[in-house]
Amino acid sequence: MKKMIVRAPVRADLAGGTLDLWPLYLFHPGSRTVHVAVSFYAESEVTEISDGIEIQLTDQQHHQTYQSLQELSADPKAALIFRVLEHFKVTGVKIVTRTDAPRGSGLGGSSALAVTLVRALSELAGEPLEGETLIALVRDLETRLLGLPAGIQDYYPPVFGGLASLHLLPGAPVRYPLSNAFGDLASHFLLHYTGIGRFSGTNNWMLYKRQVEKKKKVQKGLQSIAETSVEMERALESSNYEAAGRALAKEWANRKALIDGITTPEVDAAIEAATNAGAWGGKVCGAGGGGCVVFLLPPEKREDVVRALATVAGRVLDAFPVAHGMTIDRSDSVQTTLSFARARLQPRATSESIEQLYVYGGRGDYHPYVLAEGAVTHTEGRSGIHHTVMRSYVAPIEPADGKVLWHRASLIDAEHLDIRAVPNPEQRLDIAISPEALVRTASQSEDGFKQFLEENERLQVYHNATFGLWSEPNETRASFLERCREEATKQLDDEAERLESTFRRRIDQLRERSEREQRDRDDEGAQTDHTQDVNVNWGQTLYNITSGRPAAVAETSVSAREVDYLENIAQIQRAWDKELQSLREELEVKAREIEDVSIIPTPKNIEVTKYLILWAAGLP
Repeated sequence: MKKMIVRAPVRADLAGGTLDLWPLYLFHPGSRTVHVAVSFYAESEVTEISDGIEIQLTDQQHHQTYQSLQELSADPKAALIFRVLEHFKVTGVKIVTRTDAPRGSGLGGSSALAVTLVRALSELAGEPLEGETLIALVRDLETRLLGLPAGIQDYYPPVFGGLASLHLLPGAPVRYPLSNAFGDLASHFLLHYTGIGRFSGTNNWMLYKRQVEKKKKVQKGLQSIAETSVEMERALESSNYEAAGRALAKEWANRKALIDGITTPEVDAAIEAATNAGAWGGKVCGAGGGGCVVFLLPPEKREDVVRALATVAGRVLDAFPVAHGMTIDRSDSVQTTLSFARARLQPRATSESIEQLYVYGGRGDYHPYVLAEGAVTHTEGRSGIHHTVMRSYVAPIEPADGKVLWHRASLIDAEHLDIRAVPNPEQRLDIAISPEALVRTASQSEDGFKQFLEENERLQVYHNATFGLWSEPNETRASFLERCREEATKQLDDEAERLESTFRRRIDQLRERSEREQRDRDDEGAQTDHTQDVNVNWGQTLYNITSGRPAAVAETSVSAREVDYLENIAQIQRAWDKELQSLREELEVKAREIEDVSIIPTPKNIEVTKYLILWAAGLP
């Protein structure tokens, strides 16, 4: 029985969006889009079953079984799955889909999911699709589903990954990787989710119609966007991130002027806050109307920008650029296709496949080290934690045999090192094996780096089951306890209101009984006087209780029955106070019931973003 999991990243578009709708780019020669794959994923798990169709849409909490394609076609939630199954004429399958990008984020999550679904089912149907052929079919099926023109750039990052531009040429688009700029993009890159979902089809369709109808404003605006996309590509080709940031800001200025509805108050507030804090520029992802905003910024301004964005709607996302595209895990044969992360662990084919750099300074010979950088994503299903950290480690290499000593690895800030591409001619290389053997052995030790990260980059969080609270990543236990106590106080306040209502009824019942007894004994005149006294005492007593004062009031009557009445009220107050104190103590105990949870990263949640040999006279 075949089973496979196809997983693909979503994308953040940096320039040129909307122009990827055919035939818009034909009206603006030189059009291109610039985009990057980011670390949110769509996933389709497909398993052969004996009969029928079973689907589980994890994000929509929708789980259903169908006996035929006709029955499936009636379920609007399964429209995409129906289109793909109809195309490949496949039944007898269980499909589970997942995405971890926020809904309506503008990151192309639905397109990435369509890529994974079509790729998995094409193989199950015996005709596995790859590359441009896969993209062409996904585009056509999604267009048929939406009933609107579908752009093509959203499919390239899920399939190929990385940072790239897509030249929209007559006949067929051509993808150009921008690999030189990818290595340092993460430190200049930030994603913010406004909290407002969006639907790209409407804005794109309006622009499409107005371009075809030759509306001058839209024609001029799209031409400006086409020119800005060229500026973005050139800036990234030269790794000039500040120029890329300016191009990003220019792209947004041109885009939001096209039609109403592309920007929102939340988007404007986020961009204003971030640019005032030092970001070079920002733009909404996708067609606009909400979703995510992507920023380019100086690394030293990141914390300032994050703090500024904390003052506006939404949240900063733990997302970073990823080099890999679609990955496939199979469980039906020995020749399993490994995910990209695992495939990278195989020996590299040539010595040129691992970079070597040199640290200037220090005394003595150069000693070999491995400098490795990894993005570690911690996920916890119950809490919804999705937290990514970037870690750079340096580990010494044994000169005699090339073994990487990961047990001696230590964190390092490579930015503080004087690293150059050529060695200092006055320093020799301390090495006992051939350079080829050293490179080969060091390259094969990338697996050890991932294992090292698994063991050393565990995230410690705290959980209070009673209140359903989880700590934030890096939140201290003391801070989390304080939040639990705040929740306990809130619940105590809610319970106090309920208790007050209960005890008010008891006091009302006591007063009514007292008045009723008095009416039975006294004549009408005496009743009126006494009732007034009781009402005054009752009102004063109730005020005392609800304001935290003693219940008793000054004796205005020597009536034994009134004394008894006030004593009954005092007893009610004591019961009230006792119950509140008991609840207060119970909630304090519950606030302290904190569970320590260690989140261990899995191999698929570790992305090696940099791995090279570093020669230095001495490092930690």
